Amino acid sequence: MLTIVLAAVAAVQSVTTDIPSPTPVPPGRAAVTAPAPAAPAPGSPASDALIARAKQALEQGDFTEARRQFVMAVALDRDEGRLPVASTFGLAHVLYAQSYNREAAIVLERLAADAQMKGDADTEARALLDAIWLHTDAKQYAPARNDARRLKELLKSPGLSAETRKLVQSAT
Repeated sequence: MLTIVLAAVAAVQSVTTDIPSPTPVPPGRAAVTAPAPAAPAPGSPASDALIARAKQALEQGDFTEARRQFVMAVALDRDEGRLPVASTFGLAHVLYAQSYNREAAIVLERLAADAQMKGDADTEARALLDAIWLHTDAKQYAPARNDARRLKELLKSPGLSAETRKLVQSAT
């Protein structure tokens, strides 16, 4: 199982921009660009505006403001019954940039749970894949193993797209 987690770490580091992969921020470098999910669900204009402000704050190196804007976008999307894909991945990216790996993983696990309830296997798998990496990086091996078990179950699901299946399989 640890092999799966370590392989996920390597795969997440080398993934294209479709899947936001956490990257370390070198000292003295503040600006980080927010990731974009592979197939973002359309958000409301208000949610999209919050995400745009969060990305702008990231470009300016204002992680606190970016985090606040992403949190509000996540809440707004959830309140309106949408799956907060772009805002959650953005929030996880900011948390990782602030060295809150465990918290970023928890945020992604919540997205995975929400995606599972809505039947979005691709979003669930991608969120779990990043959560595994983040948990492993934070030396939280038990939650990483739990996420890896769920991801393994998802691979058996016919609802997973070929692209996501290939991504997950390349990490294992």
